Amino acid sequence: MGEIDMIDASIPATCCINFKIRHAGERKTIARYLYLTRQDIPTCAGINLRGNKLTIRGNGYDGRCAFCRRFRKALEKHGIRVDYTCPMEFQDNNSSRRIKIGSAFFNQNLLEDEGKYQYFLRRAERNPRDLEASLALGIIHEYHGRFALALASYWYAYSLDPEDAFIKERLLDILSLLSNLLSPG
Repeated sequence: MGEIDMIDASIPATCCINFKIRHAGERKTIARYLYLTRQDIPTCAGINLRGNKLTIRGNGYDGRCAFCRRFRKALEKHGIRVDYTCPMEFQDNNSSRRIKIGSAFFNQNLLEDEGKYQYFLRRAERNPRDLEASLALGIIHEYHGRFALALASYWYAYSLDPEDAFIKERLLDILSLLSNLLSPG
């Protein structure tokens, strides 16, 4: 894939979006797109709107990053200005955006480009032993909060390379998240 950079996993996982509201209609638009994004992106992240500030706390692999990006893009389309800070997202020297998943950063284009998703899907269908395709599909599904599909893709990648530390990390993180969601109280 050529899209992975290893990083320190201790980065805090809270994104802050500050709205630069110019009129009351923008508040309504923000509320509407917050609601619509919550409907579209499955996430377990904590989302808190207070005044002109939205905080999103999560692990990235819980759909938090996909939620944040989709929400910001919707606001941008409607001309709503925002400032944001995100420890899971950064711009590299080539002006490419990278998103943290587990202990690695991935090029945002890999995660959000439907064409690339279809490319890896076709590769996996043509060659079920294509480790890179299975891993890329797991990463893309995880970013979008599609846990079952991410788990299936990572599990298949694990069957191809049971020694890969990144694959083990992703499986453990997702299984832990799902276990916590299913645990009572």
